[in-house]
Order: sequence, then C-alpha cells, then structure tokens
Amino acid sequence: MTAAGRKRSPLWIKLAVALVVLAGVTVLFVRSLEDTRAEPYTVSRDLLRNWSVVIEPPASPSGVVIALRPPSGLVSGLFRQVFSRAGESLSTPAAPSMPLVLQAEFDRAFAGRVTPDVLAEAARHAGLESEPLQPRCLAYRRISDPGITRQLFFVLFDVPEFERFRQAVAALLTAGAGPTASFGPGALLPVLFIAASDAAFSHWLPLGADATEDCIAPIAVE
Repeated sequence: MTAAGRKRSPLWIKLAVALVVLAGVTVLFVRSLEDTRAEPYTVSRDLLRNWSVVIEPPASPSGVVIALRPPSGLVSGLFRQVFSRAGESLSTPAAPSMPLVLQAEFDRAFAGRVTPDVLAEAARHAGLESEPLQPRCLAYRRISDPGITRQLFFVLFDVPEFERFRQAVAALLTAGAGPTASFGPGALLPVLFIAASDAAFSHWLPLGADATEDCIAPIAVE
C-alpha cells in the first residue's frame, strides 16, 4: 500500500470514531452532572427551628389553606445551591412554605364545619412550631409530556409532628365534624418546594414523594 493510501481512511470509519468520542464525552458529562447533584446540600441548624404556622389568604394561588413557613433564608440558600448545580433557569416560590392542609382538602372536608383558625391551632398543638425539623434529603421530580418538560426540586422532611397533626384533624371529622372519607391523613407529605422549571408550584400538589425514587442528595445540617 502506498503512503497516500495509508493516510486515507474510509468515511464510515471516521464517522464511527467521531460517534464513539461523542458518546464518551456525553457519558462523562452526565456522570459529572449526577455526581455534582449528589453532593450534600447544606443548611444552617438555626433555619430548622422556629417555623410559623400560617393561614393563607382565601383563594391563594398556592392552593394551600394552612402552611408551615420556614425562617427567611432557608429556601433562598438552598435555591442558590440548586441553581449553581443545575445551571438553568428556575423559579422559586414567592412565599415558600410546607403545605399542611390544601385548599381542595379544606373545601371538600372542612368548609362550613371547621375553621382555618381551628386547624392552625391544631398544628401548633401538634408541635409544628416548637420542634426543630429534620430534613431527609434534597429530592427531584421530572415529568415529560408532549411539548413540555417540568422539573421540581424539593426537600423531603422527617416530621413526626406533621403526621400527628394530620391524624388529629382527621379525628375532628371522625368526631362528627364531617365525612371522614373526604380527608386522607397520608395524602400529603412534609415537603418544601425549593425550585421548579415554572412558577406553577400548586400544580405539583398533592405531591406523593418517594425517598427511594426522588432523593438525589443528602442535606448536611451545620
């Protein structure tokens, strides 16, 4: 074979090599992104104390009636960490809070029977304002529909007081305040929305989070 022949390679070989290189770069990029996301997120211990039970205004766009609001700085701090790793445009809730009773639940089970004030007092009595919260993980949910992909970052908590509250308000219905089948204590989990691909956070409620499927990184309390 001449020197000129040895220098030439068929086009399909060149294309195959280019595809292999591109695939390798893509795998390394995805793996690097996953490794970055899996690094612990950090929060200050002080921001896990002194949350406030609040009653949302009627017809609030949040879709929530009773909520647990964190101290200022918790969500913004985690949002900055999420944004720096995701590297894409994201929205954060206007008034971040952990939903305790949804508007739909209130309308269905409590309206005309139990006031929001009674539910808020039950949340305080359950210890939701007095006990520090324990974050379980930073979680991620992605939904792909024709023409749109939606993403959500949120914190999943371990909060025994949350379950205690939900059981307590269900007991109000059992005691005769309303139909028990219209409210499921386990239909809502202790979550705090941090960031999403759009501002329609209420569309994610109720969120059936699964730690095995949704958790992407631990949260380090400092």
